[in-house]
Amino acid sequence: MKKQWINRGNFFSVALASFVLFSALPPAQAQDEPKVFVAFWFDTEDYILPEADDAAMRLAEMFTQRGVQATFKIVGEKARVLEERGREDVIAALSRNDIAYHSTFHSVHPTPSEYSRDLGWSEGVAEFIRREGPGLEILRRVFGVNASCYGQPGSSWTPQSYAALRQWNIPLYLDVTDQVGLDQRPFWYGGVLNVLELGDCVMRTGWSNEEVKEACEKFDRVHERLIGGKGGIVSIYYHPCEFVHQQFWDGVNFSKGANPPRSEWKRPLMKSKEESEQAFHAFETFLDHIVKHPNVQLVTARQIPSLYPDRAYSHSLTREDLSAIARSFQQKISFVSLNSEFKGIGETKPTSIQRAISAAEGLYALAWYLSHWEKSGPETIPLQFAFGPASNAEEYIKDGSFRWERIKEAAGDYLQFLEKNKQMPSVAWVDGKPARPQDFAATLAWTVEQLLTNREPPKSVTWLSGKMEAQKYVADDDPKLWGWVIFPPGFHAPRLMEIAKLQAWTLKPAILRQ
Repeated sequence: MKKQWINRGNFFSVALASFVLFSALPPAQAQDEPKVFVAFWFDTEDYILPEADDAAMRLAEMFTQRGVQATFKIVGEKARVLEERGREDVIAALSRNDIAYHSTFHSVHPTPSEYSRDLGWSEGVAEFIRREGPGLEILRRVFGVNASCYGQPGSSWTPQSYAALRQWNIPLYLDVTDQVGLDQRPFWYGGVLNVLELGDCVMRTGWSNEEVKEACEKFDRVHERLIGGKGGIVSIYYHPCEFVHQQFWDGVNFSKGANPPRSEWKRPLMKSKEESEQAFHAFETFLDHIVKHPNVQLVTARQIPSLYPDRAYSHSLTREDLSAIARSFQQKISFVSLNSEFKGIGETKPTSIQRAISAAEGLYALAWYLSHWEKSGPETIPLQFAFGPASNAEEYIKDGSFRWERIKEAAGDYLQFLEKNKQMPSVAWVDGKPARPQDFAATLAWTVEQLLTNREPPKSVTWLSGKMEAQKYVADDDPKLWGWVIFPPGFHAPRLMEIAKLQAWTLKPAILRQ
């Protein structure tokens, strides 16, 4: 078999773990019983300090003993070193939890943001796959499963990683980062579910008794607030190595752009046995406090996507949906929330479904409707995912008017490009002239509204300027984004963040299943 993901001698434990992961998906909660879902995740990255292996195993066993699971985001080189050291016990313990991915080498330069910084979209996607693909293959071979999610090393985030995740069938990005976010809630970006910055719903505890008490009290407050609403998710993260060391392994070796050869790598200083035991005890106390809470359910990264299904594709859009998109796009180009009613096969009463449509999906729907319009227009409209443009238009239409036929032709041409490339073009062509996607979207929105209202095409279409509102959810390039100690002094990435803003076309809120 070409891809052998089952580790030798570890088939049974992996098979059992996989069964638990896929069969123990959270049941749908009743409307009057909101839940707080808690995801514990561990960036399992230190492949220098052998004691970190035992720390990971001890933490994994804590969850197994309680009949729950955590997510271990494992560096590819860490998986390889565990195998090299003969740590089948550690591999087995981790396999009884959820296995996720955390890059090939983590902090060895160049990290993802460094090698993607000056690359365009396609180059960056290819380079991410070339560098991080081998680590994922190691992870699959050692642990016998595909990764449930990915999270970047440190703050070394890159927008091109999302195309790789879709290619690798990894549906979730789980981490904490400031490059992109949506009102401190889960969201879709790049066609992948993101659980990143969640405000006070991201938490952890220190090691002293007072810090544990404060963390438990914080969880109680967050729990009460979420239960008072419609439920939600809490993200709690650690590193196994921090339970046994005084300083992070990578900070000792790779700070400020340093990149010593492997022969010169240094071990970080260790905690004393008493300090380490205090850390494990503090975490265990915090874990037990959460596990024993009512209406709390621990979930893994492999289970989170089932909590936030993308219902945009569950039914075709209706004319009413399209009208809502058209009205919204004339004000701003961003995601659109829809409340739709559908009758399933054999159902007598319609079911109300809340859906979110990204700007890219909304533009596809407008273009599809226009290109297929004849005498009265289609009754239902499909959706298709596409990445945002690869670059910004340098020259584009700023004003003027166009015949209806030219707008319809442009819509059809746009669809042909998108359906072939699975990505929005950087410019749309209208009567031989280049147009920015946001202006094209606003103009198509006005045209579609006229068709829906009057049931006949307008004689001419006045060109509109669109406001690309969705980009506000992506950060501007700023030194604060790149404060990770591993980056070289003065590191910044303006081109990378420009590409990230272009992918804001794919951004929309994730809606918790009810």
